[in-house]
Parts: sequence; structure tokens; C-alpha cells
Amino acid sequence: MIGHYVRRFFTSLSRTPPASADEEWVAEVLTAAEWPLFARLANADRRHLVHCGREMIELLGPDTDTVWVRTSVLHDVGKVHAQLGTLGRSLSTVLVYTLGGDRVRGWSDRPGWRGRCGRYECHAELGAADLRAAGSPAAVTAWARDHHHRDRFGALPIPTPVVAALDRADR
Repeated sequence: MIGHYVRRFFTSLSRTPPASADEEWVAEVLTAAEWPLFARLANADRRHLVHCGREMIELLGPDTDTVWVRTSVLHDVGKVHAQLGTLGRSLSTVLVYTLGGDRVRGWSDRPGWRGRCGRYECHAELGAADLRAAGSPAAVTAWARDHHHRDRFGALPIPTPVVAALDRADR
């Protein structure tokens, strides 16, 4: 888990947007209502989500159902609500480990920096709500909501091999 955070920290430092071919590919995969949720994200998040979608195809094969690619590409769309950069996100993660996730998530309705940290820690639930509002399938919203909760994977409306691929693609 720590290795994941360290890798994400260093790749998040770049402000380079995804390649235009990658963004065109994502636009073809997503619905018209889902595209704005992806497009409003920071460059680092979009690059990560492109990687996740491409990885799903690598893991499941070229005939992968596009709903699983969409599921992977959209799982972090709720991060936009936090409006935190790389350092703020890193500090928020440290606060979760030192103060507890419930406490930090409890700040989500507050104004200012604490509220942004709380919303970052609630990004899964916030993203799932955004995806429901966009009319995304139940599997897409469920993965967005539960992708950090391995204890919930068995109850997802997603086949077990696909859940394993989604989890692996998010590394």
C-alpha cells in the first residue's frame, strides 16, 4: 500500500496532460454524460485513469466489455470535489493514518482546508453520486464507491475476475 502511495506521489508531480490520443480514446469509451466527469479532473488523475482503462484491456483482453473499461476509467472521478493538489492529498492521507479515517471524513462538510481533506477522503462516495447522476450503470457506481474497501468486493455487482482486474489496474 505504501509503495502505491509513493509511486502515485511522484507521478502526480507532473502537470502534463494525457496524450491527446489517450483522451480521444477515453471520449470514445465513455458516454456523453460521463465524459465531463473525467474531463474536469486534474491532469495527474486523468493520466492515472487512462492507465487504469488501458490496463483493463491488457488484463482482460482486447474484447473486454466497455462497461469494465468505463468502470476503471471513472473510479476516481470524485477526487475533483476536494480541490487538493499533490501535497494536500499527501497530507490528507497522513492525517487519515494519524487521526483516523472517520475523523477526517467527518470534516467533509466544513469550509476551507479541513473540508477539502474530508472531501478527498470521501471521494469514492462523492464520485459514485456523480456517476449515478450521470446515469452510469450500477457496476460503475458500485466500483467507484467501494474500490478502497476490499471487504466489500464480494458483494459488488461485478464478476470476481473483473473485480480482481479492476483492483490490479488501480496500482
